Amino acid sequence: MAMEITQFLLAAQSADTKIRTQAEANLGQFQEQNLPIFLLSLSVELANNDKPVESRRLAGIVLKNSLDAKDSVRKEALIQQWMMIDINIKSQVKDSLLRTLGSSVAEARHTSAQVIAKVAAIEIPRKQWPELIASLLNNMTQLDSPAPVKQATLETLGYVCEEISHEDLVQTEVNSVLTAVVQGMNLSEHSPEVRLAATRALYNALDFAQSNFENEMERTFIMKVVCETALAKEVEIRQAAFECLLQEFESPESGDSAPPHSHFIEKALPSLVPMLLETLMKQEEDQDQDDNVWNISMAGGTCLGLVARNVGDAVVPLVLPFVQSNIVKTEWRCREAATFAFGSILDGPTVEQLTPLVSSGLDFLLNAMKDENNHVKDTTAWTLSRIFELLHSPATGFSVIAPEKLEQIVAVLLESIRDAPNVAEKICGAIYYLAQGYEDDETSGSLLTPYLTSIISRLIEAASRTDCGDSKLRSSAYETLNEIVRCSYLPETSNIIAQLLPVIMSKLGETLEIQVISSEDREKQGDLQASLCGVIQVIIQKLSSTDQTKPILLQAADHIMILFLKVLGCHSSTVHEEAMLAIGALAYASGPEFGKYMPELYKHLEMGLQNFEEYQVCSITVGVVGDISRALDDKMLPYCDGIMSHLIRNLQSPELHRSVKPPILCCIGDIALAIGEHFEKYIPHTLPMMEGAAEHCVKLDTSDEELLDYANQLKKSIFEAYSGILQGFKSGKSELMVPFAGRLLQFIELVFRDQNRDDSVSKAAIAVMGDLADALGQNAKGLFKDCSFCVEFLTECLESDDEQLKETADWTKGMIGHIMNS
Repeated sequence: MAMEITQFLLAAQSADTKIRTQAEANLGQFQEQNLPIFLLSLSVELANNDKPVESRRLAGIVLKNSLDAKDSVRKEALIQQWMMIDINIKSQVKDSLLRTLGSSVAEARHTSAQVIAKVAAIEIPRKQWPELIASLLNNMTQLDSPAPVKQATLETLGYVCEEISHEDLVQTEVNSVLTAVVQGMNLSEHSPEVRLAATRALYNALDFAQSNFENEMERTFIMKVVCETALAKEVEIRQAAFECLLQEFESPESGDSAPPHSHFIEKALPSLVPMLLETLMKQEEDQDQDDNVWNISMAGGTCLGLVARNVGDAVVPLVLPFVQSNIVKTEWRCREAATFAFGSILDGPTVEQLTPLVSSGLDFLLNAMKDENNHVKDTTAWTLSRIFELLHSPATGFSVIAPEKLEQIVAVLLESIRDAPNVAEKICGAIYYLAQGYEDDETSGSLLTPYLTSIISRLIEAASRTDCGDSKLRSSAYETLNEIVRCSYLPETSNIIAQLLPVIMSKLGETLEIQVISSEDREKQGDLQASLCGVIQVIIQKLSSTDQTKPILLQAADHIMILFLKVLGCHSSTVHEEAMLAIGALAYASGPEFGKYMPELYKHLEMGLQNFEEYQVCSITVGVVGDISRALDDKMLPYCDGIMSHLIRNLQSPELHRSVKPPILCCIGDIALAIGEHFEKYIPHTLPMMEGAAEHCVKLDTSDEELLDYANQLKKSIFEAYSGILQGFKSGKSELMVPFAGRLLQFIELVFRDQNRDDSVSKAAIAVMGDLADALGQNAKGLFKDCSFCVEFLTECLESDDEQLKETADWTKGMIGHIMNS
């Protein structure tokens, strides 16, 4: 018999710590002393519409957590606990859960759906609870079943399908589930809430539908419903439908691991593609004014692109007749739809299939940039950018752009960039990818050089336009300018880039004179300054990349730095980030000479390091401190006390976003390497923190993908910090690291045993082993003599396909061998 636990559940949520702690203890004691009645009491609480929402919510959460856990060992223990409970008690719990699906409280229905799925995950694979599916389907077929019950039932079916395998249900059950779900998506019969739950349920049910998709009639019907749902006016329903399509599109390339639905799209092509092409004709008059708009036409084009990526060449013969018949029609909707269709299928089919089509159609597209309709020009510009992005890469030996066509292409682009802002923005994208294609190809890289001055001039003109409502065109123009500079062939373009530098510097200086009255003025000023700092950064990196062009940059360094310091004084986080990144590039280019800017720059570095709220600013500032340390070497020493105190404080702070912690550790390694034996004073504070970070790595729950990525970043940064310190002490005082060497090797072994480490972590771990041997010499001989895992680790890395990892492992093997044999 269930116990009354409402007051305990409410007290467990009290703001009063004493009351909350006592209530939690009481609930815990009840759970330990009589688990079956405890679970029954929770289910009764959840099902009771007369109980407070707060107690029902917590009852559901506790019940769910009593059935499942992320940790596999804990999860298995919970399963065994449930299996040992008397069948009558379990039946009562399940009845309460099913009853809750009819609750008037949405949160209770939702929680119950999740808990039912957790019970199903335990029982259905063991051939228990056979009546569950029938009971849920009954909710869907009863004529008087309210919409909330149907919504909760579909949600439950989705969760159940997510938890169990398709092998756990017989085909008749699968058929019934799919029928209920697909019927639940019907626009004319159900409310938006029911249709959303049905669409989300289908996402999880697709793995069960292999046999159904073998049947052409069933396959066509399901795909038709999904495509129609993808055009729903409700954003959430459209998104859920597209997730269903993505589930089908994202099939593995080959092998036995392919999901049962991996060929659904291919089989559905004859009916699916015509339906999608039809949607492309349903444009809205103002759709090109906002790239974020989502309508039937945009949805159809997005879906067609996913189809092309999934089936490749097979889509071309189905789309080409539509393009050919509509591209020349007088109705603008037909021309735009044909162009959109062509651009949408460029990613997926083979180069061999696309090349003749694009080559023959390129002239037509270039001429279409003079079309009388803005929509057509907008989509044509987008399609050209897709062609240049996907089918233009001379460095790899392939491009649809014949050298003799380049002059015509550039002329059209430079004329069209003066078109309406939305068209001009797409043209910027086309120029961006056109330039990018010539990168790293000395033979054809110079083909663009004769046009570079004109392109740069038009991009600056586009960035300065005042006829657009927002800064999107300006941002695109400056991003494209960056790519033009970055990809240019420097032996031929150094003078052009040298002439561009004072132009951009002058524009940045002009922003400091802008009258700022409102927050909107401040934002506009900040965005413009950020873009201009970004261009200067790219110019700095380009000119400093060769000894021949570096002097051009260094002559302007003082003026550049004065501008950056003034910009930092504007206190805009966006500008701060871009200016700091550019300062880091200038420090790298200037070397020790950068020290003359430090007295004035230091206060801005301190401000950045203390900016926890805008943590990206803090992270970038940390990176710049590392850049400056590498540039200045021991000239960094006068600023180290202040900087190190900030870095250590930041590492300790729970308020600073965790993503900043790995860069801080790397920065500490850079500082240690820069100042060498002077780092001794920071050892008592720094090394214990690094060891604490290593212990923290081991405790992270790496079953969570996000935490796994963070754990790998943290491990890599810890090793890089150790490497910097060891290398810094190599020429003197390396004995200071002896007390920490054993624990470092223990951490390396833990990382070696971790199957989730990536190659970058392995590389950093192997490198620090070499640094340990190199820096400590004979002091490390005993450690490596007893280190059996080192041989295994080195062997694994030496057999890797990663050449850098193999080189690092080979060097480390030599370092260890040297001390062991001496």
